[in-house]
Amino acid sequence: MEQVQNKQPAGLWLICATEIFERFSYYGMRALLILYFIYALKMQRADASNLYGTFTSLVYLSGLIGGYVADKFCGQKQAIICGSIMIIIGQFLLGFENIGVIYSALGFLIMGNGFFKISATTLIGSLYEKGDLRRDGGFTYFYMAVNAGAFFGGIIAGGIGEKLGYRYGFWISGLFMLIGLVIFILLKEKYLKNKGDAPKQISKETWKEAGLSAAILAVVCAMVWYCEFWWTAGALAISLAILFLKDKFAAKPAKAKRETKTSLTKEEKLKIAVIFVMAFFVIFFWTAFEQSGAALNIFAKEHTNRWINFFGLFSWEVPATWFQSLNPVFVVLFSPLFAKMWVDLAKKSKEPSTPAKFVYALWLLAAGYVVLLFAAMQMGPGIKVNMLYLIGAYALFTTGELCLSPVGLSLVTKLAPLQYVGILMGVWKCANAAANKLAGTYSSYFGVMDNRWFFGNVIIALFVGSLILVVLMPKIKKWMGDVR
Repeated sequence: MEQVQNKQPAGLWLICATEIFERFSYYGMRALLILYFIYALKMQRADASNLYGTFTSLVYLSGLIGGYVADKFCGQKQAIICGSIMIIIGQFLLGFENIGVIYSALGFLIMGNGFFKISATTLIGSLYEKGDLRRDGGFTYFYMAVNAGAFFGGIIAGGIGEKLGYRYGFWISGLFMLIGLVIFILLKEKYLKNKGDAPKQISKETWKEAGLSAAILAVVCAMVWYCEFWWTAGALAISLAILFLKDKFAAKPAKAKRETKTSLTKEEKLKIAVIFVMAFFVIFFWTAFEQSGAALNIFAKEHTNRWINFFGLFSWEVPATWFQSLNPVFVVLFSPLFAKMWVDLAKKSKEPSTPAKFVYALWLLAAGYVVLLFAAMQMGPGIKVNMLYLIGAYALFTTGELCLSPVGLSLVTKLAPLQYVGILMGVWKCANAAANKLAGTYSSYFGVMDNRWFFGNVIIALFVGSLILVVLMPKIKKWMGDVR
């Protein structure tokens, strides 16, 4: 009996398998996207970078829409199917070198990812009862599936697209998503019966709330698409305020108001303030980190010596897109080490606080850019840099990611009052969206300014951000109360 209890739910393996195919599809496409814009569609680099940043920003925002629709209307299983179909359509449309078709393709990919990603994560959570000790292990397997798909997507789809033609990379990504969809449809009722189903009844209030939320998010998405970063940031802030306060001002019967009135305590308000403060520093981190898919992808393509000489017998050039697979490799290699390190430090009462881990994340990311700055100093007319610089930079980026990304998500769930967990997780997602938009904006200066200045500015911004956080850290820790 104990052996059965230790086994993970069979549905976990189906979701992980589907996730591998979806992440293959997304990261294979992502590795090629900005190169496709520049070298196939002949876009100006600034336009390509801005479009790339807008696309990745909207991918994050679409998760708010997809998660809401799945929870309130269609259920997670149907959302995964719908999202997969949209991703397949988007991938195959990307292969047609027509700008109107490309925009349609990006729209399908944005919404497809929004429906798929949040629903897959939610569906895994539904497999476990409260207090089930297998939950953390299940999400660990899921995280490994994410990175396995990301690795093979960059290697296979990225390599095929770069060597044989970009459209073939997109089409192989769409084909893998189709395989994942077929597997999910065939096995979902066997392994996910009564999990992730649609609500049996949808109230009028739900439809009204959906209308308001859809209108707000539609305006925000339009501003992200058409406007510069600062207008986008303003739209995100205003929309979050409306979504956060709409329940407070919604008209309700007097009796319902008395029954549901739950004012936040001073401690809860301070903890919410911490989430907003830390989300601000998340923007610093992800703006720099997300250069990997934009400016650093171009850096690998144009300024990195990717030739490998096999003992003088023959030479082979590593595809630039393969460097996009370094991060998932390092995540798999480093994650167990970091998990053990935090546990060992906690046993000795020496584990850093969450704000301190954020500081370390900014420093490690800055260290990666110091490596790239040294690389830029080696460059000259006709001189390309050794690929070891990029490999070392990506290794440092990943150590910074492991100090911030999983820690940050955990922080939100620990600080947020129960009735606001969803909206505050939305705040976190919006910070990621803003960072991706800003990353695209800054990436547009790559090749315009000197590479040394491009990397140096990032280093300065990260250190300034970290110093501000160090100054605020005593106050933040106080506001966090009993949360570490």
